[in-house]
Amino acid sequence: MKPLRILALAVASGLLLNVSCSSSDDSSGNTSADAGPPGGPVSGAEDHHCDGIPTVVVDPTTCSGDTSAGGAADAAGGDSSSNNSGGAADCNQTHDADYGDTLFNDSGDDDDCKYQASWLSTPIYLNEPVTFTLTATNKQTTQPLVPLEDGDIPLTRLDVYQPCDPNRRGPTQNSMAKITPIADGKFSVGPIKFDQPGRWVVRFHLYEQCVDGDTSPHGHIAFFVNVP
Repeated sequence: MKPLRILALAVASGLLLNVSCSSSDDSSGNTSADAGPPGGPVSGAEDHHCDGIPTVVVDPTTCSGDTSAGGAADAAGGDSSSNNSGGAADCNQTHDADYGDTLFNDSGDDDDCKYQASWLSTPIYLNEPVTFTLTATNKQTTQPLVPLEDGDIPLTRLDVYQPCDPNRRGPTQNSMAKITPIADGKFSVGPIKFDQPGRWVVRFHLYEQCVDGDTSPHGHIAFFVNVP
């Protein structure tokens, strides 16, 4: 083979190698090499707020009722009207009085001790679409959550906001996230987008079509999420 042809092939091969080794850009202009570790659950104390409380027996027949008042209160989720942190005020621990404490880690019991839930997500990065997966079971029966007679799926909606500025809910698309059943008691919801770094709250609403009563299926559970 002639020397010039050998040189040309070598140059071409080098170009191909450089292209194949380069990291691909994501939609925000970052590369996989500089994106850094993704966000996720905020580590903290394990959830024990239901310890010592008798397990609630959920009665689907108590679903019906006038939900207008409860629905209005839920829709205002994120209103900083209660602080259960004790001692000095911590805006991260402040939340609407209609809800229980926001939980650390990726699993725990709902506010009313009716359900046990855990979550995971696709990698969490700033301004990138994220899909959450929620798995929920009835604490008393240990069975996965299933639709009631009305046929509506158990996971009703998602609240996404910043605890220290609860009126900031991120892009409008967050309120329109699609909820898809994957299996009994398992649901996918997204895309969600976080437009600021720091600590966020994600609240899952369950059986929201039901009145918010002691034995009603209605429930909710919130977790802290860190966005890098």
